[in-house]
Amino acid sequence: MNYITYGKRENKSLLFIHGLASTAALCFEPLLPYLKDYYVILCELDGHCGVKPDDVFSMKRSIDDIENYIKTELDGEIYGLCGFSIGGTMAVELLCRKNISVQRVVLDAPITIDMGPMAWLYALAFTVGTGRIRKGKRIPKCLLDSVMGKDNNSVIEMMYPDITKKTIKNAFKYLHHYMIPRNLSDFSKPVLLLRGSLEPLPSKSEEKLREYLPQMSVEVFEGMGHGQFLHERPEEYAKKLRAFLL
Repeated sequence: MNYITYGKRENKSLLFIHGLASTAALCFEPLLPYLKDYYVILCELDGHCGVKPDDVFSMKRSIDDIENYIKTELDGEIYGLCGFSIGGTMAVELLCRKNISVQRVVLDAPITIDMGPMAWLYALAFTVGTGRIRKGKRIPKCLLDSVMGKDNNSVIEMMYPDITKKTIKNAFKYLHHYMIPRNLSDFSKPVLLLRGSLEPLPSKSEEKLREYLPQMSVEVFEGMGHGQFLHERPEEYAKKLRAFLL
């Protein structure tokens, strides 16, 4: 794991966790010009950056590491916790552990459902997709549309091509029988869920999360797929973040 910080440490802190087969820079660096009055921490997950390129990603180990970072470097307190895709899953797990203090939570297209056999299909899709990008080949449109939303090229532009097959399999193995911890209902601070209208899994995750987080507000971006609003409209995305974080 690696952590990159921006801004003054005395400002309100925002910690961002990126998604599978992407990078902290590709997901969140475009937001930085609009968050200069915050202390921003970008997490670089194992196996997703050049710092430790050979490390195999483990959801549990990464959650442990982020929790320890917040406890040791931020006195156990973070103002805003923001997770994209499986980064959102990790954010939910951090809340359930109750070992850190969080005031605001943003979940962008989190995966918080039991994926069952679909986990292996998604793992295959990610493996094939990243492999083709690594070889300079195009991803079949039918595959991309079904997994990430129709005509969503953002997910290609945000992809980390050096991801390993084992890292992808480990991530989906964790999600295969994922169950939201029941004590998530103990978290009472504001939560914002963001997703595209063309994202089937985050839509189902929203339904499950509502059972535990009645205070959760939701914004759906019409005609958009996974990560599309984040990638294509960073200024608008940052404005929505700022409005929620007040």
